[in-house]
Formats: sequence, structure tokens, C-alpha cells
Amino acid sequence: MNRMAVPITVWGVFAVVALGSAAGAQSGTPRPATPSPSPTPLAFTARAHADITVVTTDRTITGSAVLGMSQRANLTRVDVISLKTDVIPLPPISATFVVDRSARTVTAWSNVTKRYYVSRMSPSPSPGPATTPKPQGLFVGTSFLAGLDVMDVSVKLTGHTTTAGIATSGLAIDAHFAKKGSTNVVHGTATTQLADDYGAFPLTIDVALDPGGAQSLKLSYAVDELTRAVPAATGFRVPVGYAKATSMIGVVLNSRLPAGQPSPTH
Repeated sequence: MNRMAVPITVWGVFAVVALGSAAGAQSGTPRPATPSPSPTPLAFTARAHADITVVTTDRTITGSAVLGMSQRANLTRVDVISLKTDVIPLPPISATFVVDRSARTVTAWSNVTKRYYVSRMSPSPSPGPATTPKPQGLFVGTSFLAGLDVMDVSVKLTGHTTTAGIATSGLAIDAHFAKKGSTNVVHGTATTQLADDYGAFPLTIDVALDPGGAQSLKLSYAVDELTRAVPAATGFRVPVGYAKATSMIGVVLNSRLPAGQPSPTH
């Protein structure tokens, strides 16, 4: 397109808009307002897997996990479907965590132990006379930089692609760290594909950490399938009949920790 075509095209667009506005103004009967379509909820259901390899001075440890994830409005659910390691045989572990961003709570339950527990992201105000909160400045505490002699971090946008049928943006991270007074420099790298439509939800993650010597850590995670359908609301509620545990640990471990009353029916 030459330089003259640009202003001609622009003026043509303005002319079409002006003619449409004039036609609407000349009409004696006002046109009924067209209702705007309802926004599509940012909801999904996904299944993913993760693998980890840890190398120490005397052994190599591997582990794997199968995960489920779903989102509905302000609710996010993460399921630990299976967890395996070559170190010790693990008992069946099943855990579900639901983050309610509106209520600022994390609810956990297990289909194995039949227990649940609710934890608040911020402490509830204690009963009793109200106390005047102490003023706190924005910059409080010691800077994390004070404990470092080396910090070199680079973040690079690697491009845009499609992962598991979802539009994603790629990031590559390279970092070096060393504690104050230490000559040991830790090197870490990470690559990830972040979903464009789900608040940077990671569809893939690959992390490598080299703290020096013979030790190393590698972690890989990938979403295997993702469905955009809105999950049922019942999937974000504690199943009927589950007993209340005394802690998050009591949810996962089938121990003899005392439990409370069963969850109410829905």
C-alpha cells in the first residue's frame, strides 16, 4: 500500500461512520438497544503431569505426580490424583485443594481419609474490644538483597505459540545467585508457556537448578489436556459426610488425629 492509500482509507472509514450516524439521526423512531453478549467465563478443566529428578552426592531421587485443575469464577481447584517416588513406597495419596479468592480461604479434602480442613489466607479478627491497628510503613524489614553477593537474572519473551490448543506466550529465565560471603554461585534456568486467556496460567514449566558440586534438580510440568467448559459448582464443595480434620496434615495422612463433625449436607 502506497502512502496516498493510507489517508484515503482512513477518510473512507470516517465517511462510513458519519453516514451511519446521520442515517440513525434522521430516523424518527429510535432503534432498540441491542443487548451486549454476556462475557464468556474464564473457566476450564485440565489434567497435567509433573516429573522431578534430584541428584545428591550419593543418590538420584525421582518422583512423578498426576494433577487435575479446574477454575470457575473466583474458585480454583487443584487435585493431586497420584504421587509416586522411587525412594519409598507411598500409600495412596489423594488430596483436593480449593482456593476461594472471594472468601480468601483454602479448603482441602481427601477421598482416601474422608476428611477436610478450611484455612484462611488472612486471620479472622478475634472477638473482643476493637484495638487500634499499629501503623506500618510500606518498606518494613530487611531487604533480601542484603544477604546476597551475586544476583544476575534475565527474563526473555521467547514468542507466541499454541500449547494444548491454547494460545500461549513463552518465557525463558536465566539466573545466578550467591549468598553473602559465599563463593558458591547457584545457577538456575526455567522455560514456561503461559496461557494468554487465563491470567498467565502455566501450561508447561521446565526448571533446572545447579547449586554447585554434584547436586542438581530438574522439574518438568505440562498440561496434557484442557477443556474450556464451565465445571459444575458441586466440584468445589466438600463432599457430604467428610469429617473435619484438625490441620491440613490430618487431611492427607490417614492418622489417628481427632476429627470433628461430618461436613453438612448440601
